[in-house]
Amino acid sequence: MNKDVYLDILKRNLKQSASNLGISGHFKLHQDNDPKHTADIYKLWVLYHCPGVIKIPVQSPNLNPIEHVWDYLQQKINEHNISNKQELRKLLIEEWAKINGSFFAKLIKSMSNRLLEVIKCKSGPTRY
Repeated sequence: MNKDVYLDILKRNLKQSASNLGISGHFKLHQDNDPKHTADIYKLWVLYHCPGVIKIPVQSPNLNPIEHVWDYLQQKINEHNISNKQELRKLLIEEWAKINGSFFAKLIKSMSNRLLEVIKCKSGPTRY
């Protein structure tokens, strides 16, 4: 994925997702320092379309809860013997659909504890 594809995803989904979650107008977008998140075209769009962005220091611990979702999906994928992209795609879609909303809620609710852990560890490695 490059900056243009990523920006297209945001344009098509961010406002609708915020609306669906009931947080339109008062959410903050959390991004790491991936080059597509720091590209000028992205930063300009976000400036005009997001109520706020959480700034992440370089080489900071990864606080993004989605990383735990990717890890969960990776574990599920590793349980299978996949031989081609079509099988991988099918399995990812199936496993994603099986994830319960409470799993995501738990990750989001853990953010305050994650932040406290980062402070306690002085921005070093954490248990998360």
